Amino acid sequence: MIKKIFIIVFGVATFFCARAQTDSALWQKDFGKVKTTMLSQPGQNATLYSQLSVQLDSLAIKNPGNAEAWYFLGSAIDKFNTSSGEEIPSSSLSLAEKSSACFSNALDLSNGKYEGQTLLFDPHTKILSVWGAQAFRYIDEGKKDSAIWCLLQANETGGINQTVKNYFKQVLDECSDSSYLFTNGDLYFYYLAYLQLVEHYRADVHCVSLNFLNTQWYPQMLNASGFLPLGISNDSLAKIQNIEWKAQDVVLQNKDTALHGDSLISWNLKSTNGNYILRSDLILKLFVQQNAFRKNIFFAADVPENMRLFLSTRNYAELRGLTLKIVPRKNLTSLSFLENRLAELNELTADDSAFTCNKDNIQVLNNYRFAYTAAADLAMLRNEADAAQNILAFEEKKYPETLLPFYADATKKWFNGFRQKILDTALNK
Repeated sequence: MIKKIFIIVFGVATFFCARAQTDSALWQKDFGKVKTTMLSQPGQNATLYSQLSVQLDSLAIKNPGNAEAWYFLGSAIDKFNTSSGEEIPSSSLSLAEKSSACFSNALDLSNGKYEGQTLLFDPHTKILSVWGAQAFRYIDEGKKDSAIWCLLQANETGGINQTVKNYFKQVLDECSDSSYLFTNGDLYFYYLAYLQLVEHYRADVHCVSLNFLNTQWYPQMLNASGFLPLGISNDSLAKIQNIEWKAQDVVLQNKDTALHGDSLISWNLKSTNGNYILRSDLILKLFVQQNAFRKNIFFAADVPENMRLFLSTRNYAELRGLTLKIVPRKNLTSLSFLENRLAELNELTADDSAFTCNKDNIQVLNNYRFAYTAAADLAMLRNEADAAQNILAFEEKKYPETLLPFYADATKKWFNGFRQKILDTALNK
């Protein structure tokens, strides 16, 4: 493990220094090389990110008015510090502070809406991720107060948006008491941590990041604390690795006799990544079988099927709106329940427009829209074209594009095609 010591002095404090005299074309050439390296090879080792940070620090000092330079400097520092999650327990608070300051500079230079190239996430989300990672470093150390302080820093420096936070409250609201909620992505992981630790909102729900189950430290922390009981020792857990996998049936026993008796269910589990099944999938499978319906299990509805063991509405997943609930009988989703739940989801107004400054916010809030399309799709499968048409009509009234932009042209094209298919089916009845 690389010791987190940086021997260079980053130029964050020099932001307001007089701009160094430099040849613009040469600066652009040098910056272009560094940026290309980071964009084309995002999974490099810590040593390379250390070297790139030195170069980007110099470039940012020479051209402090360039938002992209600060964004990529912040990204390089963060990559060195946390190594995409595996090194969070040994990461440095001082480097997190420097990385966060770089992203803040990028936003200040962009009037709050960054338009440059990104490494997956917007600067607002990067700020949340940087401070969220530090929060979990402290959680791993048993320092809850320090974790809360880090999450408060995320809020104070622009990483938390009120509209998005309210979305995640509704995700938690769909979960039953003391249930398990499995999610995908940094926004879910850190917003839910903020709600539960800072605001004490639905702290009874066991929120688990599927992404971080691929690390060594995170599942061991959950297993050792009893937060995610797996029924094995941490030594055995450490040995679970990606393995080659051929499609086979998974058997799950229902230990809750209140749920349709003591019974068995099974479904076909395919490989999840090429010919392999990932460490996170094996850990999830182990927990689902160990839990055996003793407590309810939910997935965020936008978790891809291959990350939820191919549990879906076609087998043992019940659509609840913004979540899926694992149930011991097939095809349990109630369309009337779903329509009532959708009606309860938050509306958006022109006053909520601040979320549009972050493309990642737009993407997650589009889940409102796709909760409706999932319900409409279910209605179509049940030959209820009129119901599907009404569901989409309500969606377009509640979440018009003027209030909730599509996050990609391809997504808008898909939605319009889906809507037209429903209209054509209804007309041809």
